[in-house]
Amino acid sequence: MISCDKFSFSYGTKEVLRDVNFTIPKGDFCALLGLNGSGKSTLLKLLAGLLSTQSGAIFIDQKQIKDYSIKNLSQKIAYVSQRQDIIFDFSVYDIVMMGRNPYQTHWSVPDAEDERIVADAIEMCHLSQLQEHTLTQISGGELQRTFIACAIAQQAPIILLDEPLSNLDIIHKFEIMEILTHLNQTQKTTILISLHDFSVAKQYAPTSMILSDGFLTSFGETSSILKPEVIKENFNLSDQFMIDDYGNVRKKCEVSKTFGEP
Repeated sequence: MISCDKFSFSYGTKEVLRDVNFTIPKGDFCALLGLNGSGKSTLLKLLAGLLSTQSGAIFIDQKQIKDYSIKNLSQKIAYVSQRQDIIFDFSVYDIVMMGRNPYQTHWSVPDAEDERIVADAIEMCHLSQLQEHTLTQISGGELQRTFIACAIAQQAPIILLDEPLSNLDIIHKFEIMEILTHLNQTQKTTILISLHDFSVAKQYAPTSMILSDGFLTSFGETSSILKPEVIKENFNLSDQFMIDDYGNVRKKCEVSKTFGEP
């Protein structure tokens, strides 16, 4: 369970998050939505323990996140960042094996159980044919699946993902969402994923939250959160835009042209 008690965060004098308060129960699949600069990435970094709250508190399983050691926290939470910088050209297999680091000592080598877990994660993410390829030899979608496989191999009960669908084509977007859905349904993994696509959130995430100017303005069932009037209010959409039942946003003039209206 993730619980946030009225915490705030600033970069210097710039306040990014203000009095954020919510609870995500174990096994939930929650979409994190908001405009660029609304604080989504900062929130995920705080939940992952990469940043420290400046007021309020964050609890993981009723224990403050600041009271976890780095190793123990990494056994609780896996984090997939928005940007994957390739510094060393590791193989797909090596990257996924890094997910086992929280369970190893500095000088230990992977054992049979580690290898089994990594093999399962690679298979779940459809990477079996690519495991010997290096990161520069695979596509953007394959790279994203590799880091998700690493998070799966970490076997943490919570996975946080920062816009993992950015710059991916429609096939790879749904492929990744299906992988996460399978993980959520079969292993009851709690998933919090930041998205820009309302229709994807509606299709896959039972729960959603919206950040706007650092405030948590909406949180609850996705079907209620992503109503047209809520989307328009939180995303500064004028009346020239319309939103269909699937969460797709279009200009009214574009819709008229599509259907041949004057």
